[in-house]
Amino acid sequence: MFAVAGLLLGVAFQGGMFLFLIPFAGVAAALGYMNLPRVPGGKTASLPVVGSAVKATGISPAVTPELKNSFDDSASEYNEPGSTLRVNQVWARADADVKKAFSDMLEGLKRVVPNVHSLVLFSPLNSMKEWGMRAYACTNPDVRIASDVKITENTGLISQLFRMDVSRLLEGDLSGGKQLLYYIDNPMVKSVVAVPMLDRGKNRVGALVMDSLYPNAFNQQTAQALTYIASTLYTLYFKSFVSAKNYIEQQQFSVLYHYQHQFFKNMTVKDVFRQIFEYVKGNIPFDRMMILALDRQNDNNLHQERVGHVVCCDGIDADQFVNKKFTLSDKGLAILALYHNRPVERTFNQSAFNAYIPRIDNQEKKNMEFRQLFVMPVPTETNAEQAELAICLESRRNDRYSEHEMNLLKAFAGVAGFAYARACQAEQDKDLATRDGLTGLINHRTLHENLRTEKIRADRQRYNIGVLMMDIDHFKSVNDTYGHPIGDVVIKGIASAISGEIRKEIDVVARYGGEEFVVGLVDTTADGMIETAERIRHAVMKLEFDVHQQEPLRVTVSIGAFLVTPEFHDMKKAVNYADQALYKAKEGGRNQVIQYTELPMEPAPVDDGIPVLSSSMKA
Repeated sequence: MFAVAGLLLGVAFQGGMFLFLIPFAGVAAALGYMNLPRVPGGKTASLPVVGSAVKATGISPAVTPELKNSFDDSASEYNEPGSTLRVNQVWARADADVKKAFSDMLEGLKRVVPNVHSLVLFSPLNSMKEWGMRAYACTNPDVRIASDVKITENTGLISQLFRMDVSRLLEGDLSGGKQLLYYIDNPMVKSVVAVPMLDRGKNRVGALVMDSLYPNAFNQQTAQALTYIASTLYTLYFKSFVSAKNYIEQQQFSVLYHYQHQFFKNMTVKDVFRQIFEYVKGNIPFDRMMILALDRQNDNNLHQERVGHVVCCDGIDADQFVNKKFTLSDKGLAILALYHNRPVERTFNQSAFNAYIPRIDNQEKKNMEFRQLFVMPVPTETNAEQAELAICLESRRNDRYSEHEMNLLKAFAGVAGFAYARACQAEQDKDLATRDGLTGLINHRTLHENLRTEKIRADRQRYNIGVLMMDIDHFKSVNDTYGHPIGDVVIKGIASAISGEIRKEIDVVARYGGEEFVVGLVDTTADGMIETAERIRHAVMKLEFDVHQQEPLRVTVSIGAFLVTPEFHDMKKAVNYADQALYKAKEGGRNQVIQYTELPMEPAPVDDGIPVLSSSMKA
């Protein structure tokens, strides 16, 4: 474009009628300049911002005096994405460049066309039927121009260009002079030529007006030339819009690429949730954002209804939704998107105050401020019937989420779904390596790792750890009498009973092997350890197992206990001491709790080589 500008200027220097080429040279130079959008710091973007695909997009610039209308800051959101601030700066810089180019174009026309008094360019304001002044040039610097003037239908001479049957205005002898709306001092204009500015769909998106204080100052050739210049001005306008828009989208997709890269650096589900939250909060405006996740299924509940919960919520009334549980049968818009694996977009009528549509269920807090909702499902498999995750965005504006934001979130959801499936598989593989497949409890190896970790923490904070070793009494006879399937049912039932009597998020429980279990009680006392052991023993005694006989099967457990004080450091030896106490409980009649107590170094009585043990009585 710079080469074309130089060529046109060279021809224009020949003089005469070729002087009309000067504005076109200016447009060519401006197009070349505008095709290099600048970041807020003033540096030129290193990536091309207008590709060959632009011609096929069919996009049109916004119908406002600015280059954009989709980033209106009149209503602030709960979050302020950093990307939004940068986007506004890009739009402002591009718009300033366009205004400068338009002003230079009009100034050049004013100098080469004889008897011109003023040139004015109009473009739409809030609608296609309301135009405002975009740029102007006047030969008399003392003339005052009403830059805030609005041209609507039936508001003067220029408004005739709203009519589809009017392709130009050419007035050469306005009797007594004409007052035009864009003047404050109202000079007596004698000649006017004006043409509409048309977009790519031939819609009227503005007007280019030239006036003179002399009669018959313009002719048909002037009007025709003005038509070409108006078309060129729109091309500059459109090119600048597309260039800025593409630059913004490239920056946003660059951020998306960064998160794609981060997804492949971690293998945990919590990290995936955190990165989804960080990306949405940093790049897409909202007044409330929720991340919903269906709980993962296992082989035992494949035929049960899917349930899930809100893993994250930020914004208005967030405390009402965090960890909120739901099922796929709940009647909410977010649940609908999950169930059908389809995006859901709703704009709520401001006057419909009694028509609240639940996001999750009918028990949630109803907030009538929200005007737009967009839910993007996050499937983990292509063409899946249901999505595993969903991102729900809500805004108090009814035009907050445009096609661009929706496409951006759709691209992000595709990557997030893959990362989530990958993290779930990694955690499942880890569970298979660290957990017992029958009971879901941690296994022998993982138990010792966890006990070592807890011991380090206990030494730092100076508290005790209670170790319980327990064994199912007469379990071999259960297997021999009722079979191994019933034996598995017994083991699972006892594992569940043990887990129900300890602090799930604090204490440690493991299937040690066969019919043996080990519990690590964090931050306890000797009395607390024995009390918990007795609760477990009683809970097991209450269990009843259906063996298809007249009486249900009941079992008991024997328990050995050892209290690890801060002065004791060998956790493997602690488990061994608890095992020795278990042996004594078995030997002493079963269904009881025996505590192993280390004796002082002085001579002490021994029984079969094992230190004397203190025991609790049978229940």
